[in-house]
Amino acid sequence: MTVNEKTRDQLERIRRISTTLAEDARRAWLFGGWGLDARIGRVTRDHGDIEFWVDRNDALQVRQCLVAAGATLLDTQPPEESAEYVWDDVWFSTAYFDARSDGTFTTAGRYDDWVFPVGSFPDEPVELEGSPVLAMSMQGMLAMKEQYPHLRKGRPWRDKDVRDIEILRSMLAGR
Repeated sequence: MTVNEKTRDQLERIRRISTTLAEDARRAWLFGGWGLDARIGRVTRDHGDIEFWVDRNDALQVRQCLVAAGATLLDTQPPEESAEYVWDDVWFSTAYFDARSDGTFTTAGRYDDWVFPVGSFPDEPVELEGSPVLAMSMQGMLAMKEQYPHLRKGRPWRDKDVRDIEILRSMLAGR
């Protein structure tokens, strides 16, 4: 795929966010389309947004770290669920998860019925266009996508969700 200016800007922002948080000993895992591309190892399509999962226990420190580095925190989301930012005209968000005693993960607020499997947030980075980044596991992203229409606040799958599910299932099957 040919990388356009918007995609280059998003890739640069992903690198800066990942580096900034790592320097402060904080972690954030890409998910959604960019998370899938990170698991694939290359850009496969244009993306409308950049989304990261953050452990709720680190949410305040992550917000402070990102703002101190130059991101502008937007007052658009319920603070117990997520945060949205703009950094050099690139929009991104962080959503928060909670670890449960059985090793699975869940969220709070509107989507507290979402459950992610054990291992959804691995410690080892993957490489996206030459940069190490943390990304939600394929099993975690697949569970996310498969559950979404069935959540209390869920919506039907979009065409890109159906394609992502097919890709994730194929990757997990080793094809």
